[in-house]
Parts: sequence; structure tokens; C-alpha cells
Amino acid sequence: MQNTQRQFGLSSAIIVFMPANQRQDFSRMRSALLEKNYGDTNFITGMRAFAALAVVLIHAGGAGFRELGIVGNNIADFGRAGVYVFFVISGFSVASSYETSNGYLDYINKRLWRIAPLYYFWLAVSIFLGVTATYWQKQFNAGIDSYNVFLHAFFLGFLDYRITNSIIGVEWSISIEVFWYFAVPLLLVGGSDKVKTLGVLFFSLLVYLLAVKFSLVLPVDEENATLAMHWSPIPYVLAYALGITAYRFRNICRHSNAVGNCVLALSVVLVGVYVSHPMIIAKILFDEFIFVSLVTTGLILFGTNKSFLFRLIFTNSAAQFLGVVSYGIYLCHLPLLSLIARFDEPMLNNLTIRFVFVSTLSVFVSAVTYYLFEQRFIHIGKKFGKRPLSSRVVT
Repeated sequence: MQNTQRQFGLSSAIIVFMPANQRQDFSRMRSALLEKNYGDTNFITGMRAFAALAVVLIHAGGAGFRELGIVGNNIADFGRAGVYVFFVISGFSVASSYETSNGYLDYINKRLWRIAPLYYFWLAVSIFLGVTATYWQKQFNAGIDSYNVFLHAFFLGFLDYRITNSIIGVEWSISIEVFWYFAVPLLLVGGSDKVKTLGVLFFSLLVYLLAVKFSLVLPVDEENATLAMHWSPIPYVLAYALGITAYRFRNICRHSNAVGNCVLALSVVLVGVYVSHPMIIAKILFDEFIFVSLVTTGLILFGTNKSFLFRLIFTNSAAQFLGVVSYGIYLCHLPLLSLIARFDEPMLNNLTIRFVFVSTLSVFVSAVTYYLFEQRFIHIGKKFGKRPLSSRVVT
């Protein structure tokens, strides 16, 4: 137990910033975190960590990679793939969550309490501190008005591409994720067994290809049609279908040290080929989204704690901790970047230093909000979800 606690040393440092009367609650929440165990899929938590840091990488200016030429620029741009990883993982975890819930309402209750409180927190902080996504506001002449806030509050930003990313700067993906929270059960019903799951997967691929090809038919300005489709839930049916496929088929895949090592090594090689010669992969797999989604699916299917490489990269203490707070990292890094920009610190003109600084600050802030805010609401959500069930038993 002592070794495990040392692995999460950052959480101990947070105690220093807490009032004395909150330290006991913090210790309880930290213990709950340390006891989290997803068995042989613990590595997925570590994958979330890398996905979140990839998004920070591209938004923080590329950490100096862009100065290294074409390949370095491709590495920096590959940071956007972090969102695609999140979507596939979400498909896997949501499928598991639905099938272990006491019905649809219990499932929705758990998912919304997991995602909504911290999302609302950063919406409020961004507006209150004036660190909203001014780039997209200027791009589409969108202000922070009641219409904008209403769509954000009800996770309906995907209905209007002009405002969907105008407050935090990354929230376009949150409305899409909530959309698929409600819709994934339909995919699960359609793919109730392995054969039907493959049918749903094929249908989802067809939807994605048609969405990419016919994005110009959307009732929006032609110059923004591609972006409007990119910020809509439609293309990401494929990511969620792949996550569900991984959930359905993982139990028949072989999980061993050798298989896990080979799959992870192959994935690294493929990513290396992609960032050095992206057109080679594009000719085979159509585009970056399909490539990243397939690699992520393969890792989920064959990943295992038995694999030395999976343990080394994804289940080490740092990756696990970062994965736990990855949602906070994803939401807070752009508001923090906007806040930091106000100080005009010359040292942060160095893009490597900027990335390290923003990443470190985002991790710290995310850890604080996780322990003092996010966990509390998840706990409230669990209590709230039990009430209807208790009432039905009494009746």
C-alpha cells in the first residue's frame, strides 16, 4: 500500500493547499482512486493520459516539433488525434457502462454525473475570467449570449457549428460525446451479438464515408461545411461502433505478453510511418481518423496487463494518474493558456517550455478539481441514481 501511495505523490502535495477540515475528505477520495481497478483493461486509463497530452501538445504550439521540419510538423499536428482516441475509448467504456447498469435511466444518470459537473465548472470559469475561445468567436462572429450559453448548457452545441467551440475551445467534442451517450444503446441493440455488431460496424463505416464525401450538402456556408461536419456527431458513429466492437470481441482475443508486445510495437511503428509519410497510410486507410480509430481499437482488443510494453507505457503510476485526471486536463488547458498569455512572459515564447509549463499546470489544476470537485459530484450522482431504485423496491 505504501508503494502505491508513493506512486501518486502529486496527490499528497495537493493536501498542502487545502483547509484542514477538508483533508479527511480528500484522504477518503484519494483512497477511492487508488483502489480503482479495471482488471486487465487498466491500460485504457493510461491511453487516456497520452490522448489528453496530445491535445495539449497541438494547442500549446507543438512543443518545438514544428521547428524540426515536415516530420516534426506532422508530429505536432498528430496531437488532434487525441480526440479520436477518446471517442473510441468512450465507445468501449459506454458499452460496458450500459450493459452493467440497471436500465437506461441508471446508465444515463451515471454518464451525465461523470461528465457534466466539470464541464459546467470550466464553462463558468472561462466566461467569468474572460478566457473564452475568442478565435472561434471572431471566426463566426459569435458572442457569449443567452443562445450560446443555452446550447452549451444542454449539450446541444453540435446543432450550431458557429458556437459549438466558442467558450472553452475544446467543448465541441463534449456535446458529441453526450449525443452518443444517448444513442449508443441503439447501436448495442442493433449489435446484440458479434455478427450483428459487425453489421453495425459496416453501416457506421458507410455513414462516415458518406458524411465526408457529402459534407457540402449541409445547409451552411460552403467554406465551413467540412468543419461543420467535423463538429457534428455524424462522422463519429464509426469511432463509437469500433469501441463497441472492441467491447464485444475483446473476450475472444488472445491476451499474452507476446501478443500485447507485438500489437503495441506494431502500433508505434504505424504511427511512426504515418507522421513521416502520412500519404502512405492515407492511401490504404482513407484518412487520419480511420487510421487512429483502428489503431486504438487494436490496442483495446489485444492490450493486457500481461504485456511488458503495456505495463511499461500505460499502466505505470504516472500514466495511470494522468489518465484518471485526463478529462480535467482536456477541459482546462486552453483556458489556462489564455490566462497565461495575459502575463506575456518571454520565457514562454519557447514552445518547449510552454508545453511543459502548461502541461504541468494543467495536471495540477486537474488533480485539484478532480479531488475537490469532480469526485464529489460523481458521489452525489451515485446517491441520486439509487433513489428511484429504492422507491421501486418499497412500492
